[in-house]
Amino acid sequence: MFRHEFAFTTHGQCSALMEVIRSGRAHLPQFGRSESYPAGHVVYDYGDAVEHLYLVEEGMVRTSVLSPGGRELVTGIWGAGDLFGQFCLCRQGERNERATVIQDAKIVRMGVEELLELAATGDGALAMLQLFCQRISVLEQQVAELAFANVRTRLGLLLLRLAREGQGQGDGSVLLRESPTHEEMALRIGTTREQVSAILAQFRKQGLIAYQRTGPLRIYPERLQEHIEAV
Repeated sequence: MFRHEFAFTTHGQCSALMEVIRSGRAHLPQFGRSESYPAGHVVYDYGDAVEHLYLVEEGMVRTSVLSPGGRELVTGIWGAGDLFGQFCLCRQGERNERATVIQDAKIVRMGVEELLELAATGDGALAMLQLFCQRISVLEQQVAELAFANVRTRLGLLLLRLAREGQGQGDGSVLLRESPTHEEMALRIGTTREQVSAILAQFRKQGLIAYQRTGPLRIYPERLQEHIEAV
């Protein structure tokens, strides 16, 4: 079966493709092929060819990279409406990250043919570019945190980001219905599970968060923000 090959040699060609994309996330499912995957499924792995972009319709996906020492660092947790797998196609022909389903998911996969068909519709180019810019912004923020912030601060900032996705409560707290494990938090900020557990216990003692062995995590964003700024 005939298929296009990614053979971009300059960043200008990548930029040209981005300019051609004409539809935002609301239009993506009708152009790609939607498939369901169970938790634990690897969507793509290190060394796989860069041939597709992916959109999460349902469930959750985790992307991660390996450090030179072999440690895993989470680069993103992607839920419904999020686009992942978008990298500059002229700089690399192979994936340098792994994408794993962490909650049963329905994912739309789009190749070159789908993107070109998408481009022909003439709708939503700005929305599509915003998705790419959002991913770049997230990665830049992670790099800055890893370079300049200590573990305590990185964990606090992660909790604040999680709080934006939670449910606000009358006492000013935010309840996370689906809380990441200590191990998942550790992977996302580049530290160990033991350090995360110890710092979370300190945060709880200070009244910045509240949790039990089972049940949702409660975060007090204003208190946590003030604590981080005071550190």
